[in-house]
Amino acid sequence: MKPAKPMMSLRRLRKVLKDQAGATTLEWALLLGVIAIPSYYIIQAALSALVAHYQMIITLNALPFP
Repeated sequence: MKPAKPMMSLRRLRKVLKDQAGATTLEWALLLGVIAIPSYYIIQAALSALVAHYQMIITLNALPFP
């Protein structure tokens, strides 16, 4: 019985590691992830604070001052 052959030979692994075809795409995807995901949460927090501030101003405006 033959021993089990590894799924990826060392030569094939080296070839995959040297390949630069998708490096630029991967870099852009990582940059987008690093910038876009935190930006989404920052914008959501800022909008939430803005809405709360607006509601407070509307409430104060509605108070019956003499």
